[in-house]
Amino acid sequence: MLLRTHWLLWLALLIGAVLRLALWDSLPRVGLISDEAEYLAAADWLANGRGFAWHTQYLWTRAPLYPLFVAAHVGLFGRDLGPIFVTQTLLSLANIVLTYLLVLFVVRPGEGRERVAAGLAALGMAVYLPLASYAQLLLSETLFTTLLLAAMLMFGRWATVWVRHEEDFARPGRAGESHASGGGFLPQINWPLLAAGMLLGLATLTRGLTLGFVPLVLAWVGLTAWHTTARLRQAMVQVGLVLAAFVLIVAPWSLYASRAYGGLITVDTTGAFNLALGARTAYDGGRSDEPTRNFVLALLLPELSVAQREDLLNERYHPDGSVARPAACLYAREDPRLTAALATVATLRQGDRQQLLSAEALCLLQAKPLAFVVKSLTELIDLFKINYTGDERLSRGFALGRLPVWYTLALVTLDDLLYVLVLPLSLLGWATLRTRQRAGPGSAGAHALAGLIGLWLLYNLAAAPLLFAINRFRVPLMPFALIFAGVALAHLPQLGATLRTRYGAACGVLASLLLLVAAAPYAYFEPRAPGADATWSSFLGPYPSSIANTRLALASRQGFLQEEALRTALGAGDRVAARAALASPALPSYAAAVGAPLLDGLEGRPEAGLDRLATQPKRPLAAWQTAVVAGELLRQMGDLQAARREFGPSLVDDQNPVTWTWQWFYPPRLSDDRLELADDNDLGYIKGFYLGRYDPDLGATTRWATGTAMLRFPGAGNGAPQQLCLHLSGLGWPEDLELPVVTVSVGVEEVGRIALTRSLEEACLPLPAQPEGSHLVITTASATFVPSALDLIAQQGPQVGQLRLLAYQLDRAVIVP
Repeated sequence: MLLRTHWLLWLALLIGAVLRLALWDSLPRVGLISDEAEYLAAADWLANGRGFAWHTQYLWTRAPLYPLFVAAHVGLFGRDLGPIFVTQTLLSLANIVLTYLLVLFVVRPGEGRERVAAGLAALGMAVYLPLASYAQLLLSETLFTTLLLAAMLMFGRWATVWVRHEEDFARPGRAGESHASGGGFLPQINWPLLAAGMLLGLATLTRGLTLGFVPLVLAWVGLTAWHTTARLRQAMVQVGLVLAAFVLIVAPWSLYASRAYGGLITVDTTGAFNLALGARTAYDGGRSDEPTRNFVLALLLPELSVAQREDLLNERYHPDGSVARPAACLYAREDPRLTAALATVATLRQGDRQQLLSAEALCLLQAKPLAFVVKSLTELIDLFKINYTGDERLSRGFALGRLPVWYTLALVTLDDLLYVLVLPLSLLGWATLRTRQRAGPGSAGAHALAGLIGLWLLYNLAAAPLLFAINRFRVPLMPFALIFAGVALAHLPQLGATLRTRYGAACGVLASLLLLVAAAPYAYFEPRAPGADATWSSFLGPYPSSIANTRLALASRQGFLQEEALRTALGAGDRVAARAALASPALPSYAAAVGAPLLDGLEGRPEAGLDRLATQPKRPLAAWQTAVVAGELLRQMGDLQAARREFGPSLVDDQNPVTWTWQWFYPPRLSDDRLELADDNDLGYIKGFYLGRYDPDLGATTRWATGTAMLRFPGAGNGAPQQLCLHLSGLGWPEDLELPVVTVSVGVEEVGRIALTRSLEEACLPLPAQPEGSHLVITTASATFVPSALDLIAQQGPQVGQLRLLAYQLDRAVIVP
């Protein structure tokens, strides 16, 4: 009976499970994105017993629940992301059930279409791509959505039971009975309210933005109780129960955070940073994170002098002397609070930085209040538009063909198209609920719950543009949009009658406007200079619209596959396969500009390769690629000094292209089979190493290795047993962690283990005999540690947001007979 009655729910769960299994380990990720590095680092420190200390040196502090969630998995399973994604996938499936149940509360029983509406909403939850893919991202949205939906469900349960309870006593013939709810505790009524308050508290400890929604919830509870009883005492009791449950969950963290971070911090300090960022965007007339980031860095980085801190806050100038970027507002006004803080940065805590950021935001808002209003309205419109290249969409490199065809099609259909359709349907569903549901038992509770959901949507639409609008902010709103869209589709035959009412007509006009903004067909008529990108585009329109980008991604896919074939052939030293790949008409010109010179070198003509690199009409995509290809060709010519000049510039260091050169290069044999790390000649021979630096405590320039690192010694095999000698150190490991043991393998065969020390020592391991002239590929595996937040802040340019997981420092590696 359960299967037959709720068959749409079971179908949605089946489809949702299939989609999430299909996505498992298949998302086109390129490193960590958005806040993933921060969450993983904070969780790792938590799992190692350091509390929330990681955030004491970061740009802001975070709500604690998601780091605790991740830390629990790290503590149980290590830093493997798989178990986290399994749990989040289960939560993602649970969200389908919660949405289904929520619809049954929103649509009054007896309407006859409530299960259809619930099933359609559940199907939307099952197939909407972000709700499925976020389960495999280290982001808080999946957990937050579960807690929020569960809280809404409990509020719906309370509203339904409360209204029914009051309606029972209002029926004729019961006027003389005692009315126990007038201050008494009725478990069947009040337990759902307590649970809702606690779940709302947990949701707030997952995303601090929810804190501003709490007063609206309290007002809703009070008005719902007052509307059905007209008794102030009863209404206040219900409000008090929610507030008590909420405070019970949030207050312990608020006390801890305020004490740990040195100031009143209810949940986190991201609000102050984001408000300052929004105010700065309005002040400058364009968004750049740099000024707000520099403001915090001036108050955070311990190694800076006062002059360097002031330089971060001061004006920036164009070469012609004009102002490129105004100074920080408080700095320009010589605010005494900021002046005092700059002189005592070592004593500042996160609470102090929050106060100064809030003061900076207020200063900027007072300077240009109208600009902030205009900015916020623009952000509100942008919130409804599609940003194809948002980090969380994993669309990086789409124009180069990096995205698989199936993922490109999933983005445009299960994400963008579904969103564009759901947006207007949700407004029509809202209108249906407000105009077509007949009065009767349960209708008041259903209307009340719909009103609470409406408040949540309006709160987010008001709050998000005050900060900045990104696609990710829509994810916690989509379950509720899908609820109303399901209602609209379930009541499709009655939509005409709904739209003939004044309220329905108004909602219809608004739905049309939102459809126009999200789809943006008008973008095709945008006046713009030849070759300039469109700024009005969203789903439709010229580049960078979703449709235009989808076409570009599909058209460039074959070229990317040919580039992969060329890269694989060159990295393996396969001249025949490389020449065949170069002959493919689908190969992009920028890939041929890299591959043709490298093939010249592979065929023993590096001089010809250098000439080709300098004279060919098409260039590699980036200047650093030209530099490292030239360095590789010079190295093949035996001119190591000239090669170092090409490998050494900062434009190469900024990229740290160890993986790229490992994949593309087939480097010559090392002199004496000796590999010096970070000597501007190690690219192509190493993989899994970070940018080199001089360590004064070791007196050497080293590279940190990550958990799995590789060394390549071309042609080093001599047919007899040899030794591998590594000059390495574990200096830099935290004192509260045990130094790891490094496992060393050649090919797939383990050859030994090295116990690290904090000094720079040489460790030699025997290697089994390898064929004469064969390449030796050494793999090291080790536990890693997460450095402080200052290390993540230091990762800028192409490395921004990439968490370093450090294993050991390597100075050199040598193969000896």
